[in-house]
Amino acid sequence: MLKSKLKELRRSHNMTQEEVGERLGVSSQTVSKWERGLLSPDIALLPKIALLFQCSIDSLFDMELVWSLEHREEFKVKIHELHRKKDWEGVYRAWIEEIELNPDHYGNYADVMLHVFRKKLYDKGRVEKMISLAEHAEKCCVDDDRRNEIYRIMIQLCSDSKDPAIKEKGKYYYKKLPSLRHSREVYAKFVMEGEEYREQILKNLIYEIDLAECSVRQLILPDMSPEEKLFYYQKAAALLEVVLDGKYAGFYDPQLLSDYAKIATIYVQLGQTDMAGNYINRIFDALEKHMVESEKENKSKLLYSTVLPGVVPTEQLCKKLLQYMLNCSELEAFRNEIQNMLDRFNQYYGLNEKE
Repeated sequence: MLKSKLKELRRSHNMTQEEVGERLGVSSQTVSKWERGLLSPDIALLPKIALLFQCSIDSLFDMELVWSLEHREEFKVKIHELHRKKDWEGVYRAWIEEIELNPDHYGNYADVMLHVFRKKLYDKGRVEKMISLAEHAEKCCVDDDRRNEIYRIMIQLCSDSKDPAIKEKGKYYYKKLPSLRHSREVYAKFVMEGEEYREQILKNLIYEIDLAECSVRQLILPDMSPEEKLFYYQKAAALLEVVLDGKYAGFYDPQLLSDYAKIATIYVQLGQTDMAGNYINRIFDALEKHMVESEKENKSKLLYSTVLPGVVPTEQLCKKLLQYMLNCSELEAFRNEIQNMLDRFNQYYGLNEKE
């Protein structure tokens, strides 16, 4: 019923009755009466209501439920027949007519875009039409999954164009597509090439490994046994070890070395001092590379950069780690070695004790 639909749409848009009334030029009491079924909106207001809630007028009355099943079955048969005849232009026109008939069904947008992409129907008019549909979906589609599906197709479609302006549109949709869940990283190849593409892939790689390492550490709970904590810290460290490959890691060293420090403290708790010493030495070996200029050029092949803008300098992070280790009761047996490394590190970077 209309009253339920209006209430549902208002709530889904996080609007109050006062806000709806203000946008439509009626009182909040009038909106309240609509939602209680005591009054129906004037027919002249229906287009404004549909525009406000980004839906069709038919959908306000759930007319789609009345005719959509029958209509969609007929449309499916029509598309199937056009495909059988290989009438690709006919398929295109049919989809566009369907969209004009019901512009709120954004799944149709993705279908026609996919058709244009697969059949390489790349004349300027069609591609511009696809861009206009994508722009409408960007503004009006409230379904994130559907909107991102449109972005993914448009990235591929635009990247195939010979027109530089349309290629730029592909980059625009690439930036709009979220990472991870919607796999933006996979689509870099459509909007980049050469060294820019390679660099982006390397950035994606280190970003995802860094995120995975952080996620594994977040699985560690305070009430876990030392053995369980050790398992997760070693798995977290292993993710970074694969990428860094024992080379100079610059900015990416502190997190790995922090994992090593945690592992060392757990081994001490378990009475395995020799194993703890092994991880302390791993920390020292990595820090030695920071104090030898020639080692700084010996980077992992998968490491894209050792400097990121706007972050705490690496030497400060490493110093804080050494100070933590120095004050950690579990690592008391290694205090002299840690102090010696801290003194050398401070001297090399010109850091004072309070820095």
